[in-house]
Amino acid sequence: MTFSEFCAGCEVSQGSRHPTGGALHLPGGWVVNQYGGSEGWLGWLALQPASHRMSLSELSAQEAQTLGPNIQTLDRAVTAFWQTTYPRDPVVRVYIVYFFESAFQVPQEPTPYHLHIHLIPRFQSLNAPNGLQRSDGKTTWADGWRVPTLRERGAVPLHYLRGSADWERRVASLMGCIRDAFVSTPHLL
Repeated sequence: MTFSEFCAGCEVSQGSRHPTGGALHLPGGWVVNQYGGSEGWLGWLALQPASHRMSLSELSAQEAQTLGPNIQTLDRAVTAFWQTTYPRDPVVRVYIVYFFESAFQVPQEPTPYHLHIHLIPRFQSLNAPNGLQRSDGKTTWADGWRVPTLRERGAVPLHYLRGSADWERRVASLMGCIRDAFVSTPHLL
């Protein structure tokens, strides 16, 4: 595997950085963990290749072939977790977002960037009253780029937020559900 010194993504995939709930190694050389950014919430996942890659074009054939099936299984696992754990607040959609650089990267510095893909669940309770608003006052999800602002606007239920009671237990439970989803799909292994 290829690693880059001083790369946070490589530290996660090598096991020297330990995100809450741990990091799971998935088929085809992928790693997933609960996203650690302050704007995130329970179920917001970071999916990355175990090897250092800076763009989709750098993926190995195996990484590229397993990306879609891994995303599909993660989508199903997060949705199933919510159905079991929060049946009154089901996941309506899981957004898949691929950013090409980090907000913490200084453009002039050759900071190693590790490709990562965000999987962000939108659950029913985000629909109103603090959901995304159009200029005419109606709730919309057409502008998914505003999803990270939901936390700062108080739209995300407190029990889904980092620092809430039992946060570590909730994340561990979610990661266990994800692990079980991959064990039950042996064609990916």
